[in-house]
Amino acid sequence: MKNIDTAGVLTREELEEAIGELSTADWMRLRSAAQLYAVYPVEPDELVQEALCRAIAGSRKCPREVSVVRFVAEAIRSIAHDELQKVEHQRDEVSVHDDAIEDPDSITPREPGPTAEERMISNEQARGMENRLLELFDGDDEAQLIVLGMLTGTEGAELKEVTGLDQTGFNSKRRYVRRKINNAIENGFTL
Repeated sequence: MKNIDTAGVLTREELEEAIGELSTADWMRLRSAAQLYAVYPVEPDELVQEALCRAIAGSRKCPREVSVVRFVAEAIRSIAHDELQKVEHQRDEVSVHDDAIEDPDSITPREPGPTAEERMISNEQARGMENRLLELFDGDDEAQLIVLGMLTGTEGAELKEVTGLDQTGFNSKRRYVRRKINNAIENGFTL
């Protein structure tokens, strides 16, 4: 285990307090990270919960110079990577003594899907795209929340509630986000 300078990390109490003070936007960012890294059979909410449990239990230490959102998002990524490894190393097994199998030659092995490494690379690329989109709206929390909502499939009333905008303001901000993204793409911005 790594030797970590305990003065350079948040205490359990400080971490719990910081988690309690996370904004709605921070929670959306964590949910977005969890959806990005989630792998069957682990659901995104389970990833967030597990990352928080490990952090509070002390098995993961949050350095003082790292934001709690970034720390939890990295924990989510790490936990998801571990889960990917478990899924990757599972084997399909069929008993050779199974009477229900009439013709053993008819058993077809599972189609190979992308490897854990390929899935992680794909997820990292998606995360990079998300970060580039969010940078377009640096300093505009409502616009960033709308972008995150669009990326995670959160729409309508739920997204409007998260932004805290009234219906007119929400519609206007959503149009602004779409126009700015389209304009950026037309001017060479790449996702």
